[in-house]
Amino acid sequence: MLNRRCKHGFCKVANKFSNHLLLVCFSEVHTLPDHPKVRSFLTRLFVKKYNFSSVFIYHLWKPRLGEDEMDDDIIEFTIAQDRKYSMDHLWFQQKDQKLMIGVSEFMRVEIGDILRVILPQAETEIDEGGSLFSLWSADEKVALTSPFSGLISDVNGEVEINPDLVNDSAYNDGWIILLEPHELQFNPDDKQFLENLMEHDEYIEYLSEL
Repeated sequence: MLNRRCKHGFCKVANKFSNHLLLVCFSEVHTLPDHPKVRSFLTRLFVKKYNFSSVFIYHLWKPRLGEDEMDDDIIEFTIAQDRKYSMDHLWFQQKDQKLMIGVSEFMRVEIGDILRVILPQAETEIDEGGSLFSLWSADEKVALTSPFSGLISDVNGEVEINPDLVNDSAYNDGWIILLEPHELQFNPDDKQFLENLMEHDEYIEYLSEL
């Protein structure tokens, strides 16, 4: 856990990372019309570790009595670098002729802690744009769709029993579905197959513009 103290929108991080490269930058303030969080301020703290993950500290500003003050909540989430991402915060990792699919930690930032995961049946066909699975939080129900057609070869039933796996281990134990894209469509050496997905750095840039 990072040791930090925040004041006026900036963070001071203790210099205790001899094995890390730290880069700190601050984004613009974005106005979000018709949204309960009227203004947001995204502070990005990159911590490049040996496992090639990036750590973010996410600050939300809220207006109080006509003045902007820093909200006390600081949300941290990681972005794994060894997979691709969709605009609806799904991650995809190639496993031979299959794709392992889960949700990025930013999903929890968006909808709150995930309280329920509703899975499809394994060994069923899915069309492009078909429903993959659903996530429930205290405030929202989100249905995620597949950008590919194929066979759902396996599902992680553990996340139905214990949804905290998605909250606490989104890129490992919290994986959700194993999809086998249709053979004529999928060649793991064909980079164009996943061209509509984002690399981790593109996904980071996408998040910074939300």
